[in-house]
Amino acid sequence: MHSGGNMDSGQVPDSLEQLSRVLAEVKAGTSPVKLGKRALEALEGMMTSPQQAAIYPISHLANSFRVNPSTLTRLAQSLGYKGFSDLQAVFREHAAGSDSYYSERAGNLFNEDGSSHESLNLAARIANEETGNIATMLGNIQADTLDGVVELLCSARRIRTHGLRQSYPIADYLSYGLGLIRGDVAVLSIAEHGITHGLSQLEPGDLLFTVGCSPFTRSTVTAARIAHEQGIDVVTITDSFSSPLAAYARHTFISPTTGTYFSNSMSASLVLIEVLLTLVARKLGDRAIASLRHYERLIGQMQFDI
Repeated sequence: MHSGGNMDSGQVPDSLEQLSRVLAEVKAGTSPVKLGKRALEALEGMMTSPQQAAIYPISHLANSFRVNPSTLTRLAQSLGYKGFSDLQAVFREHAAGSDSYYSERAGNLFNEDGSSHESLNLAARIANEETGNIATMLGNIQADTLDGVVELLCSARRIRTHGLRQSYPIADYLSYGLGLIRGDVAVLSIAEHGITHGLSQLEPGDLLFTVGCSPFTRSTVTAARIAHEQGIDVVTITDSFSSPLAAYARHTFISPTTGTYFSNSMSASLVLIEVLLTLVARKLGDRAIASLRHYERLIGQMQFDI
C-alpha cells in the first residue's frame, strides 16, 4: 500500500480495524491527522457502510456524502495514502473477507448436540425465525411503494429480473410468475449473451428488478447502476436501506435475511414476490386471465403432442 500524506508510512492503516482506531483518535483530538468536518463525515459514512465504500466509484461516494471527489482524495492523502484508490483498497480487502461468510455461519451449527430432540428444537427455531422475518418484511412495506411497484410491473414495456447466487432463484421465480400474466419478461443473467448484452436491450420505460443482500455481488450492483444511469426504472429487494442496490432504486423493499440458517434467509423475499404477483394479476384483470388461458392451451397442446 502506498503512502504519502500526514501519517508516517508505518502508521498508514491497512485494515478496517486500524481505520476505526484512527477515526476514534481523530474525533477525540488525539491523532496527528487533522480532518475537516466534511472529510470526517465522509470517513464516518464509509466506515458505517464498508460494502458501499468498497464497490462505489469515487464520484458516487462523493455524491452520497455531498462533497467533491477532491475531498475524498484529500481525505485519503491525509490518512497517509497516495490516493483514494489506496484507501478504497482497504475496504475492498475487508469485503473480500466475506468469502468466509457462509462457512462461519455453518460453523455455529456444530455447537448443537445432534440429538433428535435438539433437531426438533432447531427446526422450530428456524421456522419461528422465518416467520419473524416475514412479519418484519410486511411491517417495512409502505403503501405508496407497493402501489408504485405494482403499477410498474403492469405498465413497463420490458421487465428484466436480476439476482445472483442464492438471489437468482428469487429473480427467476418473479420472472416466471410475471411471464404467466404479461409479456416481455425475462431473467437478466450471465448465461446466453451476458448481462451487458441484456442491459443494452433496455431503455427508458423498461424496468430492471434486482434482488440481492450482503455480501453483495459486484455484478448486481453494477447492473443496477448502469440501468439507473440509462434512465431505466430500478426496483430492488434487499436487506437494508443502506444497501448499494437501494442507492439506485426508484422503489426499495426491505426483506430481512437473518436467522440460524448458514446462508441468508430468502423466505421473506419469496413471500414478497407472491404478494406482488397476486396484486399484479388483480390489477391486470382480464389481461392476466387471457394470458393464463393462453398458457393453459399451450400446456394442453404439449400434453396432446406427447
